[in-house]
Amino acid sequence: MALTITSVTEGNTVTLTIAGRLSALETAEFDAAFTEKTQGMKQALLDFSNVEYIASAGLRSLFSANKKMARQGGEMKLLYPSEEVAEVLQATRFDNLIKIVWREQEDSFSRLYPLRPIQRWMVDTHFMKAKSTMMNTGALVRLDPAVDMERLAAALNDVLASYDIFRCRLVIHPETGDICQRFDGDITKVVVETLSDEAFEQRKREIKLPYDLIDHPLYRIYLMETSTAKYFYADFYHAIMDGAAIAMLFLREIDKRYVRSERGGKAGRQSASYAGYIREEAEIPQAELQAGHDYWTRMLAGFDESRHLPPADIDGASDTPEHEIEVPFPVIEKDFFKGREFTENTFFMGASLLALAKSAGSREAIMGWVHNGRVTLSEKRLMGLMLDQFPIRWDFNEDITAAAFLGGLEARVNEGMQYRKSLDMVYGSGLEDECASFILQKGNLGRRGTIKLGGTEGLIEEMPANEISAAENTLDIEVNAHDDSTFSLVLDYDNNRYSAAAMQRFATIMKEMVVALQDGDCVVTELLK
Repeated sequence: MALTITSVTEGNTVTLTIAGRLSALETAEFDAAFTEKTQGMKQALLDFSNVEYIASAGLRSLFSANKKMARQGGEMKLLYPSEEVAEVLQATRFDNLIKIVWREQEDSFSRLYPLRPIQRWMVDTHFMKAKSTMMNTGALVRLDPAVDMERLAAALNDVLASYDIFRCRLVIHPETGDICQRFDGDITKVVVETLSDEAFEQRKREIKLPYDLIDHPLYRIYLMETSTAKYFYADFYHAIMDGAAIAMLFLREIDKRYVRSERGGKAGRQSASYAGYIREEAEIPQAELQAGHDYWTRMLAGFDESRHLPPADIDGASDTPEHEIEVPFPVIEKDFFKGREFTENTFFMGASLLALAKSAGSREAIMGWVHNGRVTLSEKRLMGLMLDQFPIRWDFNEDITAAAFLGGLEARVNEGMQYRKSLDMVYGSGLEDECASFILQKGNLGRRGTIKLGGTEGLIEEMPANEISAAENTLDIEVNAHDDSTFSLVLDYDNNRYSAAAMQRFATIMKEMVVALQDGDCVVTELLK
């Protein structure tokens, strides 16, 4: 069979598909084609799946081609050599001289998925303190005595088997060395354990430990019975699950399947694939993301710790592990948010921006705010980490009322939402790393709450504190909306920068802003004096 060579060029990569024989008679043709097609390229891929014979002259041509690509700062890979050619490459140890991608290796690579930008940001942040529990998101729930634990175990195992996120494993890519992920890990069956009080306390200590991140399960689920109570513990590595996924999907799915098992109902709809969503998102052309990159660059331009954060009162290592305070907010009328041009989220975000500006003595505020990342109907069904952290800024140089400020802030929030897929550059460049962040947590997404299970309620008894590392963010402003219509403020802060007293002062300013903004006619610039 005569030698045939076809080529396809994509950017700086050229793929040469070669078929036939590569003996001394064909090497001149190969050399000429390779030199012509790879001129100025950074990567040359040689598809050898249809090469039926290679002689020593052909090996010399491959060696020369590889050196040529190296001289021009590129690389060459030999793809999928046929069985006959593979025998020659291995017998001559030529597979040690050039990069070869075997067919079975390529199949393995196809099962590897990139980390989403928000996942990479979280993992990279965690690697600064890899032995910490800063990314553990666990809760211990005391269940109602009426709960059938075996039925609950069956419901849990059904949920775990239905969603690919629970098969997620972080792995090292064998070619690039990057952290990526697979979705083919084994699911360990949940069983009901009967524990003594001593064993139960020991288990609680064990589940506060950090995760083994590489090629290990990224969740822990236990059903435990002691002599006095029934317990359910669920903990997830934050880079695979967020609070909304846990409360709005995971816990609700367990409840539905628990109830269905009693009634003998049919299985629900096909579960959405998180791996498939990642693949689709990774294929968005960079050109489509550029407008958003420009938008977020402008939003964060000029950030300065001295003008956009509360003044630090500690310089150096803290003498205490404490890094969190919680204070109640003044009562807000139950129907205050009905019919408004802004949401609860925007209201408390506005109070946070004003508190940051006032504490820093500035007329400008810049921070990040956390959204659950579920906008479309399909996204709302996705089990996995979906949250986004959006930059937001406001210049308080105009005398406007609280109502106008909050209405304008709501419009700015909606404007930014259209660029959510462009947040990759914010995470990747670390533009938001030093900003304060804001999040509104509702119901059992917050620090208190219950979970519903088959008509009963389980009490969230303990959300294990991060006892190993202090907060990595400079300042997290968390507003919790509780089931009894009250609100509280949790400040999670860098205790190498702030004392508890400094955070109490900031909390006092926050409370002042929450009270003041309920008067729609007040002028916001007056609040900064």
